[in-house]
Amino acid sequence: MKRFLVFIAVLAIAGCAATSKTEVKRGKKGLHISCSGLSSSWDQCTATAAKACGPKGYKVIAKSGDSVEDSGDYPFGLNPAGYTSRSMIIICK
Repeated sequence: MKRFLVFIAVLAIAGCAATSKTEVKRGKKGLHISCSGLSSSWDQCTATAAKACGPKGYKVIAKSGDSVEDSGDYPFGLNPAGYTSRSMIIICK
């Protein structure tokens, strides 16, 4: 039971999205959003971007990821092959 709880905690941490400020071009400020992890998705990245920029919206400057498959392609929405890397850089409007 203890190992099961540790496993659930690791999955929860692996699915977190992180943001950091970055300078894009010509002095404009942007946000680097990382949604890497076994249980993350591009939907989580876009939700984090929308939350960070508010009602004005945002523009995606760059987007990168290891996997192009949809999470629906895997059992329980998790890629059994391992870690998936996703990140994007946005500018708030």
